[in-house]
Amino acid sequence: MEGPLRNFAAALILASTLTAAPAGLAARGAAEDDGRLVVGAVQFAASQEVYRSLPSFHRAVDRALDRVETEARRRGRPLDLVVFPEYTSAFLAFSRIPPEKRRAVQANPAAHRDLIRRAVESTRRDVRVFWSETARRRGYAILAGTTLVVDGDGGFRNRALLFSRRGELVHRQDKAFPGAPEAAVLDLETGDPSAVDAFHIDGRPIVLTICRDTYHAVWERVLPPADLWIDIKANELPYTRDYYDGALPSRLPSSPTDHGLTVSLAGEMLGYRFSGPTEFLDDSERKSATGPWEENGVLVVELPY
Repeated sequence: MEGPLRNFAAALILASTLTAAPAGLAARGAAEDDGRLVVGAVQFAASQEVYRSLPSFHRAVDRALDRVETEARRRGRPLDLVVFPEYTSAFLAFSRIPPEKRRAVQANPAAHRDLIRRAVESTRRDVRVFWSETARRRGYAILAGTTLVVDGDGGFRNRALLFSRRGELVHRQDKAFPGAPEAAVLDLETGDPSAVDAFHIDGRPIVLTICRDTYHAVWERVLPPADLWIDIKANELPYTRDYYDGALPSRLPSSPTDHGLTVSLAGEMLGYRFSGPTEFLDDSERKSATGPWEENGVLVVELPY
């Protein structure tokens, strides 16, 4: 396969860990730029406790980032980008649903679509401000998973948000192919694969697909060449290796990109149990991965220039 990294050495995997550690910065300064791209990934664990309030969500994210930073620092490599899975921010709307109505919403979300819409709209600014301030404070770019947004016609979109190390919102991308729960519960609006472009971290092109999207071969034709293809997932189906192999491991060999990173949601929320590994791929070969049922596991990988 031709690709921008074919003549590069194989990517070096730094580590995966579940060990919590004290907070601290592990971000790249301009003087430290040696052309390598260091990417951290968080297998974030959803739960009602995490999404009970804005402060509880903030604490969970900060603990996850502390873990990633600790692992990067242990290996002596500053972070350029940290990736969270699909729906990391979407469930934050749950914190705005009145406590006396949460049980009913969890039992039958589709019957409470208007209530969910109001909750989503009420958290929109909070989501952006939190991730912007976190990226600026931590000193590296953050792909904040996805959040739900309400478009101008009142429809729901499942949207990925990327914040630069300066806290700027520099890339947004809507899911193109909704999963069955999204269609049934939210009647989710779709994105346009042909409109998706790469984003850049320190000049390195990266492309993104969102969970169900990655099972569609159209991306092999429409995505531009990149140094890394990221797939963020919230898999509510019982985990199987065959199912995961139908996504990024099947796409990479026919794409112009050699390296892939799948980042999966863990935990349980609104009656769904999420599972699947967070893993780094060199072409279709798995190089390093967390376990499919690990909660808040982290992975740090390095791509040579």
